[in-house]
Amino acid sequence: MHNRPYMYRLIILLILGIMAGLRAYAQPHDTVSVFFELDNTGLSDQATHRLDSMVTKGVIAHNKTIKVLGYCDYLGSNDYNTVLSKARAKNVMDYLLVSGFEKADITLCMGKGKANSKANAAKGGNPFDRRVDVIIQKEPDTPAVQKFAYYMQNRQVNETLPLRNIHFFRGSLRLTPQSIPELKILCDFLRQNETYTIQLEGHVCCLGVEEGLDEPYDSSTLSTLRAGSIYDSLVSGGINRSRLKYVGLGNSHPIAYPEITDEDMEDNRRVEVRIISK
Repeated sequence: MHNRPYMYRLIILLILGIMAGLRAYAQPHDTVSVFFELDNTGLSDQATHRLDSMVTKGVIAHNKTIKVLGYCDYLGSNDYNTVLSKARAKNVMDYLLVSGFEKADITLCMGKGKANSKANAAKGGNPFDRRVDVIIQKEPDTPAVQKFAYYMQNRQVNETLPLRNIHFFRGSLRLTPQSIPELKILCDFLRQNETYTIQLEGHVCCLGVEEGLDEPYDSSTLSTLRAGSIYDSLVSGGINRSRLKYVGLGNSHPIAYPEITDEDMEDNRRVEVRIISK
């Protein structure tokens, strides 16, 4: 009985931890911070490397709303800090523009002056307040994104998930227009779940008398090329090659058998994801 207060404290701490985690998960934005030397507005090599890395990973992306906010520590006058923080923010914005972003991508660039830090007692100022925050507005997850993440997270290592909305034109490596959103969902999932490694497995129609429909490629070659095209798209989207493999399985693993309708053949012209590690 004498342990009850201790247990209550543990329960309260656990609840607070869960609530904090939920608040963080529900944040509608990502924040990338880069830091500056005292009284300095120039971007260090470390700062530019961090910005480049976040662009490569797709955290800072063209299809998202970006805000750039500059800060200073408590040292110096308010007027001085306002000018300094504005210059820091502008230099970060200019770097993003040079990196290929458009002015329309950046909806706000301003200096906020002194940061509202609780740790201003240090004699030399607070180095964590000498920064620029790049705030990237997240797009809300659609039901399709949530469903894909659910299926991936509930599959075990070595299990496969068909990419049912990725299809190819007959006898071609060219994706149908309806496939692009599904490819983006896969790429975004891999960015957000960096421990996953996958194998892309290509499949083709057609069986029996219809086998010639995948010419001019033979079935095994075409399935490999199709899986490879998805691989290349993911690499272009910033996914590290070391996390990806691809293979072609020809027409040896049909979903629809026998193939009777055009829909049957379309189902068999597919790429599946096999989870290698998670």
